[in-house]
Amino acid sequence: MNPTTWGASRTKYGVARRRAITLGCALAVLLGAIVAVPAPAMAVAQQRVTVEATVGTDRQVTVTLACAAAKTCSGKLALKLSTGGTATLAYSVKARGSQTLNWKISTAHYRAFTKRGTATLSIAGTATKPNTAKFTHRATVKPAQPQFALARTNYTIEANRSLPLQLTCAAAAGCAGTVQLKLGSSVLTQANARGKKGTHTVHLTLSTAQVVALKTTATKYTAVVTETKPDAVQHATTLQLKKAAPKPDPEPEPPVRGASKAYAERNWTPTAYDSCPAALHASYQTIGPDGKIYPTWHPAQVTNPATGELCTFGHEHGADPRSSQLFDWVAAFYAPDDLVAGEPVGLPFGYTSEELENYGHEHGGMAMRHEDNGGHKVFVANDVKMLDAHRSWLRLSDGSQLVCSFLIKQHQGSWSPDATSNNAHESLYAARCNDGTEIITSILTRFGNANEMFGTCAPDTAIPTVGSVLPAGDGGRRIIPTTDCVRANPTDWTLYELWESDSKITAPDGTVLAAFDPWFGIRNPSRMYDASASTATTNGISRPLDLAWYAENPAADYLWAGLNHVERFDYTDPRSPFTGAQRDFYLGELQLAPTPDTTGIVYSDPYGGAAKTKRTVGAIQQLIRPGSVLGTVQLSRQKFDAKADYGSNNGVHAPN
Repeated sequence: MNPTTWGASRTKYGVARRRAITLGCALAVLLGAIVAVPAPAMAVAQQRVTVEATVGTDRQVTVTLACAAAKTCSGKLALKLSTGGTATLAYSVKARGSQTLNWKISTAHYRAFTKRGTATLSIAGTATKPNTAKFTHRATVKPAQPQFALARTNYTIEANRSLPLQLTCAAAAGCAGTVQLKLGSSVLTQANARGKKGTHTVHLTLSTAQVVALKTTATKYTAVVTETKPDAVQHATTLQLKKAAPKPDPEPEPPVRGASKAYAERNWTPTAYDSCPAALHASYQTIGPDGKIYPTWHPAQVTNPATGELCTFGHEHGADPRSSQLFDWVAAFYAPDDLVAGEPVGLPFGYTSEELENYGHEHGGMAMRHEDNGGHKVFVANDVKMLDAHRSWLRLSDGSQLVCSFLIKQHQGSWSPDATSNNAHESLYAARCNDGTEIITSILTRFGNANEMFGTCAPDTAIPTVGSVLPAGDGGRRIIPTTDCVRANPTDWTLYELWESDSKITAPDGTVLAAFDPWFGIRNPSRMYDASASTATTNGISRPLDLAWYAENPAADYLWAGLNHVERFDYTDPRSPFTGAQRDFYLGELQLAPTPDTTGIVYSDPYGGAAKTKRTVGAIQQLIRPGSVLGTVQLSRQKFDAKADYGSNNGVHAPN
């Protein structure tokens, strides 16, 4: 902590209970009421030390030193806690100024301290200016105690989805902090809490989907109170929640759900290699924000309820989104306002493309873009410790680690010529961090320019392609293996396909409200760009699998090992190792700016542009809330799922 006055220090840390004792000599320690002690004739009491009597969950032992002399006071304080831990703090205080020194004890020492319930803080001081003196003092410190408490544990969710929590503040100087409602490890909603001594009501607002999903008896709902004033303390209370009694009016008829194009026209149909029926695949559905039915995530292999036996779909959608700490939060965000009990919620595949068609009809000048079902892939990263551009851990104001969780859905087909020319692919990007950062976006991400790609052997040289009518990009690129490159050197790196995004949500005047740039890699794509097979109107591709059976120098290492001794088979055969199911991803920048609306909600076009606070036809709702740390800070890129294979022994094959 930077030097500050005593008063400012107390305000920042919420210190309302300090005790001090004045010692004679050049340096005196205060704890409790100030008691004058006769000073030796040669030592003038020019310096004073105040010790905070409580230690919060931030693990800070706080010492404030004041200099009453007309010259600088300096020296050292040696601190020792009886339950474990020592530190030496140097001080240099300007004349008639003050300086606050913090000693953050280790987690283990704090645990021992709180288990004991009290500790003796021994202070040995050596003053060098304005005169020399030594002193010792023993003070008692105790763990900070919660001052906010829930007045009761049984609550009813009101008809407007509000949860009125009653908090009682016991501190004379008032209390402040935040309250989170959690279900298991998932944060459902949160609000700030602040007030004078007494009882206050804090209103938490739940989403429609969260209220619909509310159980009659819910023992896993907890209210987590994180206090910042008068001390840093966190505590949790189990809640019993129930819904408000329904009105006596008759229940309305369930809404009639129409089918999206992704569900009705772009859904999956079995091939000769697949054993699951199309109707079973169609049962994996969710209701999107527009009230339409969309396909969503499912396992690559399931039990067919009609036969009781395992069957395969032949394609996969990546990580199970339910393994993400953000799933309930994101699923609720994409649920329609008229959702009724029993209707499914999840990640709607093809929602952005559906809105693109609506936006295009209203505004004109936008080419339609609908993608195949199998290309939708999910990526999950929980509790990621964030690094700045210098690879240093980012921390909160209390010194704790900045941690974020991510849930991403990216359409990334790796079997057809589509991505050799088309740069726009549907993305869903959600992140939530313990500094308050929150973002949920759905856009068509442009990976570089249309009619342009890059090859693995020359990743900085653009390769012109043809056929796309999609808009130009503003960053990023698609690095796709080329036949010449892989044929000359068939290795894991020449075959590695990498899509680098550069996504933004911008206001009508061009102001960037959110910028994020995850990358997506494929280690076993089933296609390579083939210039020799391309024409003036088409983009040619070839199959990595076929390199195993070339008459001259067949590929025999890495994924091709052993294939040249097998009778040739088609690239769609499940025996092929080139399925596009071995994927990894990279997290990079996450920069957010405040939106015009304090809720963080804006409505952009399907490409993330022209974001406004009011919805228009075809506009997509985006959530952008900067945190206390993340904003304009530069982040390091981190890689995940380096060995992930979502097509292992589950019937997955190209096209996937």
